[in-house]
Amino acid sequence: MDTRIEYRQVTYRVLFDRPSDAQYLSATAGAARFVWNRLLGKQRERYQLARTLGIQPPAPSFFNLCKDLTRLRRETTWRRDYPSKPVRHALKYQALAWRAFFRNPTGDVGPPRFKSRWRGDSLTLPEDVKIIDGRLRFPKRGCLLTLRRRGGDPYPIGKPVQAVFRRVNGKWHCTVCVAIAAPERVDDGSVIGVDMNAGQVAVHDGTAGRILQRPDDGKLVAKAKRLDRKMRRQRKGSRRRDGTRARLANIHRRMATRRHNWQHHVSRELRTGMVIVEDLRPKAMTRSARGTVEKPGRNVKAKSGLNRLINGTGWGTARRMFDYKAPAMIAVYPANTSRECAVCGHVAAASRPSQARFQCVACGHTDHAALNAARTYGVGDWRSCTARGVRICRPLRPVQRIGGWQPKLSTHRYKPPSECNACLNDLRPTHDPERNSCLEAAEPVRIGYAVPHPGYVASAQGRHP
Repeated sequence: MDTRIEYRQVTYRVLFDRPSDAQYLSATAGAARFVWNRLLGKQRERYQLARTLGIQPPAPSFFNLCKDLTRLRRETTWRRDYPSKPVRHALKYQALAWRAFFRNPTGDVGPPRFKSRWRGDSLTLPEDVKIIDGRLRFPKRGCLLTLRRRGGDPYPIGKPVQAVFRRVNGKWHCTVCVAIAAPERVDDGSVIGVDMNAGQVAVHDGTAGRILQRPDDGKLVAKAKRLDRKMRRQRKGSRRRDGTRARLANIHRRMATRRHNWQHHVSRELRTGMVIVEDLRPKAMTRSARGTVEKPGRNVKAKSGLNRLINGTGWGTARRMFDYKAPAMIAVYPANTSRECAVCGHVAAASRPSQARFQCVACGHTDHAALNAARTYGVGDWRSCTARGVRICRPLRPVQRIGGWQPKLSTHRYKPPSECNACLNDLRPTHDPERNSCLEAAEPVRIGYAVPHPGYVASAQGRHP
């Protein structure tokens, strides 16, 4: 069987033999934070001066930041006591943050911000990671840090490439990136539709469907609310308030860990075939309904509860796991997917008499609403929707990222165009969005564009996909 190099990340708990080792790791993270804040402040001053004088400011690239770091090293002699590579690698993250800020056309990504010592320290060993018998050698000082994990090392023959240290709730954790030789992904030819709801995920492979519920965090949520009310009654700055806040942070971390583990289990079950998901926008769907003073919102409390449930399900993280675990993934346009019948293709709002029930008003098909939507995604031959040589109806608006104009994820997405009477009877149309008509010959399109499959067009009953 053919193999390829893949990178897996394993998280460990860090244990120290001596208290001085923990202090040295914290001091190294503090040095990296000092360099980040000092050079970020200088870069902001340069931009303010360049804006005042009307000149072009220097680019905050990693090369220019390293030159500033060399000058800063002469001023701060105490930094010689700490390893240089982990401290310098913090500037690489800052350079990437500046690049993402300047190349973002929509304004969703802001500039880099200053780091606080109270929000958790982090440190990266970019290379020369040496782990022997579960003990990692930290550079410069040469101390050995014990890495503990339930179940041990899952990749004992893998090569550690990078290690990231993070302090969460007062405890140090280390995420080691390991390079392993993994077999090629096997595609069994199945098409799996996934409908992501609030608190659950519906899966249908064309023959049978099931609903995967999110772990019940009712007890943890109740305990978190109780501790939150207790913390509000305590005096700010007191030790009791700090202890309550630490307990509350531990509970939220437990809930996040359980959610992350559930997402891994769900995505692992769907790694054998092509996955069809909705192209949802969680950030837009979880906006507050509070409104303004002039235009106050309605049902604010109910909307806030729905937002917590959506964020607790983790649609974006689950979709990212589907994308890198499954052989292929396609994100479809979500409009009317919950109202369409998976049997006859009829679309009507009356087919949803309740939140969980679907009953088609045309053919009488009855099923769970989430399972019907997941089954709708798997209808037709999605294997024809590839990145090259596909007949398209309308190209999707490209999304700009650091590497240039490319899709937001490595998936194929489409968006339905306006009405076009010329291609209603053609199962493989080629639509020209400028003339709103169909061409006779199909032309290949560039990577990142895709169209609905022929079965989806045929089941639309005269509708354009």
